[in-house]
Amino acid sequence: MTLDYNIYLQTAVIPLDIVLCCYLIMRYKKPTRLNIAFRRFAFAVTITNIIDVITAVVTSAHSQIPNPVHYFFNILDSTLAGLSGLLFTYYIYAYSSPDQKFLQYRKKINLIIYGADLFLLFTNPLTGWVFTYDNAGNYILNRLFIPVAYGFPILFFVIGSLYMMTHHERYKKSQLTAMIITIVIGAVLFLTQMLYYNDVLITFYFASIGILVIYLSLETPEQERLAQITSELKEARAREAALKEKEKLSTEVMLALSKAVDAKDHYTKGHSERVAIYALEIAKRMGKSKKEQEEIYELGLLHDIGKIGISEEIINKKGKLTEQEFDEIKKHTIIGWDILKTINEIPWLSKGARWHHERYDGKGYPDGLKGKDIPEEARIICLADSYDAMTSKRSYSYPRSQSEVREEILRCSGAQFDPDIAVHLIRMIDEDKNYDLREFE
Repeated sequence: MTLDYNIYLQTAVIPLDIVLCCYLIMRYKKPTRLNIAFRRFAFAVTITNIIDVITAVVTSAHSQIPNPVHYFFNILDSTLAGLSGLLFTYYIYAYSSPDQKFLQYRKKINLIIYGADLFLLFTNPLTGWVFTYDNAGNYILNRLFIPVAYGFPILFFVIGSLYMMTHHERYKKSQLTAMIITIVIGAVLFLTQMLYYNDVLITFYFASIGILVIYLSLETPEQERLAQITSELKEARAREAALKEKEKLSTEVMLALSKAVDAKDHYTKGHSERVAIYALEIAKRMGKSKKEQEEIYELGLLHDIGKIGISEEIINKKGKLTEQEFDEIKKHTIIGWDILKTINEIPWLSKGARWHHERYDGKGYPDGLKGKDIPEEARIICLADSYDAMTSKRSYSYPRSQSEVREEILRCSGAQFDPDIAVHLIRMIDEDKNYDLREFE
């Protein structure tokens, strides 16, 4: 029988494939994501190489072998070629964290592409779009032969290579160099066979050599750990950047909400932001950590959020409130608590809203907590809130002088205010020679 194809290069490389596969089994006794992905890729290329040679022999037999057998081997050959390309992308992806959402998305897209490849192949006996056989058993190439036989494997090769190039920080320079050489040589060989030497089997000869080159350049014992650490570092940086952006967004949202609340009261423009600034400075002087200071600031911004649920007529009433109206005003602490406690990511935020009107002597509201039973954050907000009330114009009062405010803080220390916290505000007042810590019209 005369062969229609030159199979010698591809046949000669099969023993090398088998030796490499056996070596991979013996070397990688402890399975990891990386070596499993590489083994699957190497085994697929080896099997495809063998089937490619068998298919070339079967196709050359023409009339001696029934057409269904021809169809079976040619479809199997193309199916394995596409699978080899798919497993190449999975090997490249193995250097990235499997938890990355975009990576899962890429894998799904690749599976859809491979599904399209299988659809065209398995429907070919009915459609004849890819290839057919005449009565004499001659192989006839049709319009979709090149896209299916060459297009899908090349596409996967390009997808994997582009991913490696665009995520080059995950790989060593030697890996990138080997991949670039492999890409160039592979592209030339694929195009050469596809356009000029369709009767010479060289594609999977090249794939086999490529596996050896990749193995020698990529598969070092420490490479997986290095890739893992690099990937984790990049992901940690991405998470940190996202967290900072989220925190920035959260602060901006809180500031906007505080302004929306203050807008209801014609006399307290900027009140919540000033309370937040004063509380932040007190927390800093108390030796709180940076994170604790940020939390105190956010508590200050939203401590009066519950006023959203109080009538503007009561909030903006000039003169003294009736007992009933005062009871209504008191509800803003509970309303604020109910609003903020539903934010699962920052449940502590509700502390300032509920307890910033509690008194150190236990005569405050809504729960009548006393002394250290009042959360420390609320005790700080209470002091900052009262200070701003005394230094701002209200519907029921005018700003007090700095000396009057200082005297009032001292007088109420131990009664309304925590004396250990009040000392820090007194120092702030003493240092504020120009009386800058107040509302300006």
